[in-house]
Amino acid sequence: MPADLFVIAGEASGDLQASLLVSALRKLRPSLTVRAIGGLRLRAAGAEIVEDSVAGGWASMGHLRAYVKIPWLLLRMLLLASSIMRDPPRLIVCVDFGAFNVRMLEWLRFCGYKGRALYYFPPAAWLDRPAQARKVARVAGAITPFRHQADFYRSLGLAIEWFGHPLVSLVASRSPIEPARSPFVVVMPGSREGEVDCHLPVLAAAAERFARERGARFRVVAASDALAASIAARWPQACGGASVVVRSDAATAVVDADVAWVASGTAVLETALVGTPQVTFYRVSDAQYRFVERHLPHLLVGPVTLPNLVLDERIVPELLQHAMSAERLVSETNPLLDDRARREVMLDGYDRMRRALGPPDSLERIAGRVNAMLDESTAS
Repeated sequence: MPADLFVIAGEASGDLQASLLVSALRKLRPSLTVRAIGGLRLRAAGAEIVEDSVAGGWASMGHLRAYVKIPWLLLRMLLLASSIMRDPPRLIVCVDFGAFNVRMLEWLRFCGYKGRALYYFPPAAWLDRPAQARKVARVAGAITPFRHQADFYRSLGLAIEWFGHPLVSLVASRSPIEPARSPFVVVMPGSREGEVDCHLPVLAAAAERFARERGARFRVVAASDALAASIAARWPQACGGASVVVRSDAATAVVDADVAWVASGTAVLETALVGTPQVTFYRVSDAQYRFVERHLPHLLVGPVTLPNLVLDERIVPELLQHAMSAERLVSETNPLLDDRARREVMLDGYDRMRRALGPPDSLERIAGRVNAMLDESTAS
C-alpha cells in the first residue's frame, strides 16, 4: 500500500527537521504512514527507513569530496526514482540536500511523474540564486523556515510559503547562568566525518590549553555511533578522553554549558535558541579552500552561521578556515566567560534572532499545512 509520505533527508540536519515534521504530523494524523531516506531520528519518529543516509555518509564536506560521490549518488537517485514511480506516495517531502533532491525531482518530472511534491527547507537559502529557486519551483511546492528566502522567491514571482522556523516551537531558552570557576565547555565538531577530521585536531589542542589554564571540563557531542567512536579515540585524556564523548541533540547538550564550541550548521542555531554563549568555526582542507576561492568566491563573503545570517550582524564569533586555531578559539572564549556585558550582548542578539525566526507555534503551522496537502491529495 502506498505511504502517505515519502521523505528524503540526506544528512543529519535534514533528518532532524524531517523527524520533527513527522512527529508533529502524527498528532494531527495518527495513522500517518511514512517511508524515508534518513537516519535514526526519522526512524524514531516512526518512519520506515528505506536507506540510512546519515550512517551511510550520503552528505559530503566540500565540493571536491562531493564530486567523488556523484556516480554512486546518481545510481541511488535512479533507483529511488524508479521505486517512487512504481509505488507513488501521496506526497513526496524533500528536505534540503539540494544537489541530490533537486535533480531527483527533475528526473521524476521528466519521467512523467504527476504526484505531489513538497520541498521543505529549499536549498541555497542565503545565496540568492535565481536559477536554483526556479528549478525548485518547477518541480515542487516549497515551505521555507526563513523569511529572507520567502521574500527572495516572491521577488522572482515564485510560489513559496513561510510559517517560521520549526525549532522556535521546540527549543526553550534557559535562564542566564554565571560561568563556573572551572568552566564547562560543550564541543560540537560537526556531523560529517570530513568535518570532524578537519576540526578535531584544533579543538583538541584548544581543549588541552583550556583545561591547563582554567581547569575546564568538557562534553563532546557526536552525530553518529561511528563518529562517536572516531572522536573518542582521538580526544585527549587530559580533557576527559572517551568518557566525555556522547550522542545527543545540540539543544540538550548545551543546556547546562557555560560556553560551547560549535561547528557551523543547525547546531549553532539550536545553541543560540537555548541561550548558551558560543564560538563557531568551520574549515575545509586546503585543496577544497583553494577550489572555493577560485570557483565560488561568493561563499567566502559575509557571515556563514545562522544567527548572524538571520540578523545580518555578527552576534556570534566565526573562526573560518585559517582563523580557526587553538589560540583564537581560546581568546574568543575567555571574554564570554569573564565579561558579563559581552555575554549580555550575545544573549540580546539571541532574543532578537528568536523573534525574527517567527511565531512560537511555527512547527504546528507547518504541520497543519502539510496535513492539508495530504487531504488535498486524497481529494484529487
